[in-house]
Order: sequence, then structure tokens, then C-alpha cells
Amino acid sequence: MPLKQHSAKTHILGVGDACFFGIEQGDGQARVDHYDFGIAGFDADGVRAKLTKLNLKFDSGNSKESFKFFDPDGFHVQVNAPDYVGHVS
Repeated sequence: MPLKQHSAKTHILGVGDACFFGIEQGDGQARVDHYDFGIAGFDADGVRAKLTKLNLKFDSGNSKESFKFFDPDGFHVQVNAPDYVGHVS
């Protein structure tokens, strides 16, 4: 996902040719536990290898369909195979 726009509190990521995913930090005590993405052609081992090279922390499980990590800003992120249904209740 290319970074399309960026400021101290706003990050806009490109998704395909005409879509985006935006995150904006607010003031106060608002909290998000994590956000996640379904990724076509998801390769859990490949993603873990890249995170390791970047010295980023990720969960120690060995799931091939989903896992979480902390991005450089400390946000908790989950990455998934596109058909992962998770634990939504």
C-alpha cells in the first residue's frame, strides 16, 4: 500500500487504483485495539521474514492465515489471508 498522504496525525494509504484506507489520530482517550487487512496472495512466512528484517515485533504463533504485529508507530495491526473469517462475534 503506497503512502498517498501523510502528516503528523493523518495517514492515507492507497488500495488499488481508486481506493484508499485512512487513519487519523484524534485528541483525547479514544482507543483502537487493532486494525486489519485481508491480503490477496497472503504469505504469512514471507510477511514475518520482512517484519523481522525491520525489527518489528509480531505474535509468536505460526498461523498461515492470520497474525498480528506492531507497526513502527506502535499500532497493533493484523494481517490475514483474504478468506480469513476471524473471531468476529
